[in-house]
Amino acid sequence: MNDSDMQIKLCKFLLQKYSDIINEREQRTIGEIKALTDGTDLTIQNITEEFKGNQYTFEDNYLETLKKIYDYIKKEVDFIDVNFGINYWLTAKEIINLKISDDEDLAVLTCAFMKALGDNNAEVIIAELDNLKTHAFVVTTINENFLILDPAQKKEFETFFGKKTEIIREYTFNKQKIKKFLYRFNSEKYEQFLD
Repeated sequence: MNDSDMQIKLCKFLLQKYSDIINEREQRTIGEIKALTDGTDLTIQNITEEFKGNQYTFEDNYLETLKKIYDYIKKEVDFIDVNFGINYWLTAKEIINLKISDDEDLAVLTCAFMKALGDNNAEVIIAELDNLKTHAFVVTTINENFLILDPAQKKEFETFFGKKTEIIREYTFNKQKIKKFLYRFNSEKYEQFLD
């Protein structure tokens, strides 16, 4: 076993050993979770301003600017599928500095950028897939078109853009289709879907 493997083994052990303490400390209220998507974080604001330019208007420049930010997220942040048995929420600054994130934090980050650009329809969706695993992504409606953005997949911006029923039917993550929506939230609302 090389040095990196031994370090990873020790880190996993320590995370599992102290998972109860971490989980307790990382608990967030619904209000705190919603606030993560409000777009007011300074890291979000600074990066957004770099992409918006001086003449930005939501009506004329939103899609073009969002595509640039989405490409930036895909390029700068790698998706990691971790299951340490701990719950955590990374800040935008932590994600950008680490350059790695799970699907939930990536979705929250993307939604916060969308809100900073003026999209009040954007919301994080936590869905159950056919394999019974959960996955997070962002949805919005733009000019009667439905858009799913999932930077964890590194797919092109327009991959899931069109009529809502078709996009939901076509969407997959790791070849798994959406079985049902579990939660949706943004800075204004938090909703759990009941069976």
